[in-house]
Amino acid sequence: MVLLAGLTAVLGLGVLLSIRIHHVLPLPHRTSRQAKRRNPNERCSIAIFLGSGGHTSEMKSLVSTLPFDRYTPRTYILCHNDEISLKAISSLESGAGTLKNESAYTILPLPRARKVAEPLLSTLISASKTFLVAFWCIFLEPLLRNPKEPFAEVLLINGPGTCVVLVLISYIRRILGLRYTKIIYVESFARVKSLSLSGKLVRPFVDKFLVQWPEAGGSSTKAECKGWLV
Repeated sequence: MVLLAGLTAVLGLGVLLSIRIHHVLPLPHRTSRQAKRRNPNERCSIAIFLGSGGHTSEMKSLVSTLPFDRYTPRTYILCHNDEISLKAISSLESGAGTLKNESAYTILPLPRARKVAEPLLSTLISASKTFLVAFWCIFLEPLLRNPKEPFAEVLLINGPGTCVVLVLISYIRRILGLRYTKIIYVESFARVKSLSLSGKLVRPFVDKFLVQWPEAGGSSTKAECKGWLV
């Protein structure tokens, strides 16, 4: 009897959670309560994920076009021992004259969620480590510090597997009904006719889903083609 009651409670919670997640999904026909035009001089905190290699090169090109005096403070999220991304950050901040300004940006290193050609079981273990570290840094620690504000107002991602973990954790605040991070996904320039696996996974959950080739988005009404962005 106790077991049956427990299973019923778990099932009920699962149903309620599913309903809540569906309610907060940024579907095309819904207008977000947070969607309002900003004052041109209003600052916006932004988190930028650098996935190493080609993803970092594309993100660097994309971020270099942003007015840093407006998009501040900046949080750069990267994987441990990613020297390519560290050099990209140094180049971006040097160009803006803020390399020595500790209040302008921070660097958040995370364990890599998945390595190239990594087996499924090993990937699950790696992703779990990434999730736990990111859960503390992106959700729990900012929540304890200031429950009213997310760790960043905007999260900019472009494809590496770790970004799936970042999206999942960012969604916790939405589910709880708290002020949350808007998520912008930019598909890699290399994806000409189809989406990456990460793109397919996060597409239902992001606020803006951008592709750089018309055919990349397929029949999805959510994918917006803005041409070459990098």
